[in-house]
Amino acid sequence: MHCLVALLQPSGERKMQNGFTEEFEKVTSGAFPMLKFRNATYTRDMGTLIVRFNISAYSARAFTDEQKKEVNEALKKIFNGIVVKAEYVRTFADETTVKNKVLEFFNLRNQMVFKRIRNDTIKVEADEENIFVTLRFDPPTCNLLETAGTERELAAFLDASFNPVPHVSICRTEEEEPTDNTPIDTVVRSNPSIRLISLKTGEKVYARGNVAGISQMPAYIADIKGSAENAVLCGKIAGLAIRSYKNKKYDPNDPKTGPEELPLVRFILNDTTGTIECVAFPKESAPFEALADGDEVVCTGKISPSTYNGALSFALNAVFTAKIDYSSIKAAPSKPVPARYTLVKPNPYNENLARTLFDDPAKAVSDYFKGKTFVVFDFEATGTDTATSEPIEIAAVKVVNGVANETFTTLLDPHCPIPEKVKEITHINNDMVAGKPSFKDVLPDFFKFTRGAVLVGHNISGYDFPLLMKYAAPEGYVFDNDIEDTLILARKYITESRHLGLEALSRTFGISHENAHRAMADVLATLEVLRIIADRM
Repeated sequence: MHCLVALLQPSGERKMQNGFTEEFEKVTSGAFPMLKFRNATYTRDMGTLIVRFNISAYSARAFTDEQKKEVNEALKKIFNGIVVKAEYVRTFADETTVKNKVLEFFNLRNQMVFKRIRNDTIKVEADEENIFVTLRFDPPTCNLLETAGTERELAAFLDASFNPVPHVSICRTEEEEPTDNTPIDTVVRSNPSIRLISLKTGEKVYARGNVAGISQMPAYIADIKGSAENAVLCGKIAGLAIRSYKNKKYDPNDPKTGPEELPLVRFILNDTTGTIECVAFPKESAPFEALADGDEVVCTGKISPSTYNGALSFALNAVFTAKIDYSSIKAAPSKPVPARYTLVKPNPYNENLARTLFDDPAKAVSDYFKGKTFVVFDFEATGTDTATSEPIEIAAVKVVNGVANETFTTLLDPHCPIPEKVKEITHINNDMVAGKPSFKDVLPDFFKFTRGAVLVGHNISGYDFPLLMKYAAPEGYVFDNDIEDTLILARKYITESRHLGLEALSRTFGISHENAHRAMADVLATLEVLRIIADRM
């Protein structure tokens, strides 16, 4: 128990770390040199202690389930009587990642030095056991850094983030300024393992705690495949919605507990490589009220799967206005638009599919639709997890200047059995999809159908677009279309219903939604929701 107390102390962090490391090595007989203690968190409500270890990406591949069991047993011995869980943070000690951490250090500790860093300022050599960082500055800067003990502090900073042992050296240059004055982001972006975006940061809009600025260049949203503790992303805002939620700590007799309701902010971030839903819980809404759809921002925060649908969600720690250099986004050249349709050809929109107000000549077309082409689409698939699900149906309707004029629809063979639950929901069975084309085969036709259009869907950001990109990216098709998510827009513009699912909205507004969870029925209902929202913009 003495180690538990030490771990949870707010002071003496280095001493505490060394104490735990010694005890862990003693209990395990030094069997896990690949693990380095990172931090620990005790959750009082659940009575659980989470101990996190750094492990290099290389070692993680060879770290077995049996070894994890041994670690858990060791932790139970150290923290007898406490529910304890081990988590493993993979560290990537490549040149790019280490440079970004060095930049983060100086951005946090010394803005003057941070602004002087150029391409030839930092040299990194890293392997599985050691990280060697060499910094080159003019003599006055070196004297300043030596006096401040920067070598030791930077080494400790890197030691907390990587598994290999860091070694830092600060050397003097003969010149006042480095010969290569190219900004550091040029080098960073050139590494193909971590694609990054160049930008200029503007004013701080929102921050939790004392955040001085952005410590590293933003990554491609398309490259985000899982959870990330300190992610930096950028792009244009879409579907900015500010709602409120009840403050559980509110006490009318205690002003320190804050207001009865607190703001909840959601929006979609789009950097042209992909999209992600962003969530913030600010103390006040004013900073976000100054933003608008279409604004360019750079954000920091934590990425994790949503408990609702498993899609990745970005919990924001800070937001800055930005000027994005889209030319720095090295998207793979897209395949050309096919000359003709092959497997699925569009059909003229048939008003008998569903009677929508788009077909009513007496209904004025909202300005939102004028001069634009939209493709509203929907997948039905074998599950809700886009990583493992296979499409079984796709449907789409093209809307030009507010008029629905073409449809695109087909059943799809997933080449695997359709789960019983999916059969019950969609009424699509294995016999119906047998012999149908796979979505991979249909992809070129859908790519042709969507060119120049805004892609629309209900929860398109969390499901349909990621599922689309799962197939498009390997095949070389770049869907760089603008995206509108009617679920996100509904949070901003619809107040009549607490529930914003497509079926709930259909009931609220009397939208015909027969055969729900069939792709075309969902598309037509989404189209009506979009029309209702457009009238309120």
